[in-house]
Amino acid sequence: MKKTGKNGKGRRKQKRGNAIVYLRKLNAGKSKETAGHNLGYIGQTTNLSKRNWEWRNLKKAYGGEKIERARRLYGTDDWELIILYEGNVKKKSTRKKKLDRIETAMIKLYNTVEEGFNSSYGHGMKGLHHSKASKLKISQSMRGVKKTEAHKKAMSEGKKKAKQRRERQERKLQRQQQQQSLNSAA
Repeated sequence: MKKTGKNGKGRRKQKRGNAIVYLRKLNAGKSKETAGHNLGYIGQTTNLSKRNWEWRNLKKAYGGEKIERARRLYGTDDWELIILYEGNVKKKSTRKKKLDRIETAMIKLYNTVEEGFNSSYGHGMKGLHHSKASKLKISQSMRGVKKTEAHKKAMSEGKKKAKQRRERQERKLQRQQQQQSLNSAA
């Protein structure tokens, strides 16, 4: 782990293909609410200087709801930036996948969803689904809400596009299976 200093203000030269997973740790003891807690936020970036600028600029969106609330409540100065992983991965698609894997593992290791400021286990809700209880709550909150014609049309279009996407994926899978059976027969 590398510490870059208070609030990540230390200068670091950026390299092409740079991949970083970091921990922003709230300095405990500054307030009664945080005393004795190890609160933090784990994120990823390929441009640390830009990410630090976004961190300090409270008008700029930074992450999920929990970290946004913490930035407004505690400010941005009483945080320590710790580099958990730094690597050089040239290929952009590989870099994103690797960062996602490492970020998710670190969030679980440091337990920053339950005891910190991460809202999810990395890269938003991608790959996650609402629980049955959550779906029921959303459903109940939408009952009795009048929908405009534009809203109904947008929902219809979205469902059509989702169906088309599923059908394309099924056709692609069938082609792949046919190709594999042809290759194995040859």
